[in-house]
Amino acid sequence: MIFALKKLLAAFLLPPGLIVTLLLLASFLFWRKKIKAAAFINLALGLVVWVFCLNPVSDALVRGLEKGLPRPSLQGTDVVIVLSGYGDRTAPALQLQRRLGVPILFAGYISLSHSVQDRENFYALLENWGVPRDKVILEMRSRDTIENVRRAGEICRSRGFRNPLVVSSAFHGKRIMLTLKKTGFEARLFPVDFNVVGRTLRYTWRDALPDARAVLGMSQAANEYLGLLFYRIFY
Repeated sequence: MIFALKKLLAAFLLPPGLIVTLLLLASFLFWRKKIKAAAFINLALGLVVWVFCLNPVSDALVRGLEKGLPRPSLQGTDVVIVLSGYGDRTAPALQLQRRLGVPILFAGYISLSHSVQDRENFYALLENWGVPRDKVILEMRSRDTIENVRRAGEICRSRGFRNPLVVSSAFHGKRIMLTLKKTGFEARLFPVDFNVVGRTLRYTWRDALPDARAVLGMSQAANEYLGLLFYRIFY
């Protein structure tokens, strides 16, 4: 009982649940003062925010991004490509590079362009992972996904790579596939770091409470859906 009460209080007295609490409290106060329009608006906002803070809702949005992605054969791969961004894509890409023994291209690592020492540290880190410097290609000018893909395509064509493999976090995969199609870059997607698809998710009563992790997942998923829409309209 004490455990449940502690979790309940923490969920609604700490962000993001605190926002839900304040909106519902405002709704109650407006209702008491017979300002019904304001009461209904705050109630609706409170419920919407609550829904957006739930893990099952966040997982459903992420599942829509991760499902249906291809898992291609590695045969014939002559370069592994890693696009900059959030998610755990680098470690699987390095494992693939060591397995295949092919060059690895890091696209969009613009932060390494500012300091020679940072680049040397990056090379040293890769060497500790078993990736020799002569197998590493750094692209440090592109700023977003579509520029990453365009520059990676230019580098692959100039170096004669014919069968590139793009390693990406699964929730980012559909935008990568759309970008490859839009730019005409013939490469295969290799999705990794699945958050929802392929996992058995079991929910409890605590998943009906606001959770900051759900907000993070919701934010990342919304960014991907908006990115897909933007790329379809403007590219």
